[in-house]
Amino acid sequence: MSSQSLSDKKNPHGAVSPVETSNYIDPKEERALVWRLDIFFLTVAFLGYAFKYLDQTNISNAYVSGMKTDLHIVGNEYNYFTTFFNIGYMVMLYPSCIIISHIGPSVWLPACEVYGLRFLIGLCEGATWPGYFTIISQWYLPHEMALRMSVYNIAQPVGAMLSGSMQGGLSTHLDGALGRAGWRWAFIINGVITIFVAIVAFFVLPGFPERQNPFSKFYLSARDIEIAQDRNRRVGRMPQIGITPKTFLRTFKFWHVWIFAIAWSIGTGTTPSNYFNLWLESLTNSDGTAKYSTAMLDYLPIAGQAIQLVAELLFSGFSDYFGVRLPFLLIHAAINVLSLIILIIRPSSESFYMAGWYLNYVGA
Repeated sequence: MSSQSLSDKKNPHGAVSPVETSNYIDPKEERALVWRLDIFFLTVAFLGYAFKYLDQTNISNAYVSGMKTDLHIVGNEYNYFTTFFNIGYMVMLYPSCIIISHIGPSVWLPACEVYGLRFLIGLCEGATWPGYFTIISQWYLPHEMALRMSVYNIAQPVGAMLSGSMQGGLSTHLDGALGRAGWRWAFIINGVITIFVAIVAFFVLPGFPERQNPFSKFYLSARDIEIAQDRNRRVGRMPQIGITPKTFLRTFKFWHVWIFAIAWSIGTGTTPSNYFNLWLESLTNSDGTAKYSTAMLDYLPIAGQAIQLVAELLFSGFSDYFGVRLPFLLIHAAINVLSLIILIIRPSSESFYMAGWYLNYVGA
């Protein structure tokens, strides 16, 4: 079925506007587009988020792997690392959404992966989660999004698992190499890999369907862009345009935003599992010696992160399969609340208390 040329109808921002009709798209072509997006974009997004979270969790693994002693960290000083990271994250979260809407994610996101220090890490990483989700929401149809978002999100437990295994291995085999402690090598290796992934992202992130990243043309042809725009028109999705101060402030008038914020903080945002290895470090044998070795303090949380990975895929997979979201969100929140209750009451049974920690990974 023929349609009006895409170039015939532009909005004031120069982007293609939705039209009533659309070109006929061969389902094979559409599947090929989605497949290429999965192979190139989603792979880089996964790696970027995995190493972003590896860096984020490196701080707790490094703390129990010698950093506490080497840097003479006492009292609440460890908590300040997390506090400064979260301050930077919150400060950058909303401005990043505005910046991405104007200059595009293919430039902003890789740039934010390169720069450091704890506050600046949080500041730059505040762009990551909303930025990649924005790209997903512009290239995938509603029934395709939950699984892709979960594939992206499972990079979080994968990154944490890599952090634990890497810290455990480095504390055993590379501690003291070239005069550096094993926990220092973890930050060095992670930094090198992050820079490499950021460079690749400059060339792979697709931008938006109406504003393609020119470097992504090696896997997204002009026909692919036409198909992507047609898919967006099919579901009534408007082209991405720049966010203005007026449209930004208008967001806070919607009650949905406040409900989602509360639900997020209760159902997902509370993650004591980040302190699991600190609890393990506090455990002692009857003779007063540490119950777990430094390597085991890094390895034991990996089981919880593996549980989190499987739970993420199951929740999203069933949600897409049945076409409903609320029941699985409620189950997820209920598991998280149950884990918090167990961790708050601190049962005398060590096994029961440890189960509370692992349940928190499911609800993370």
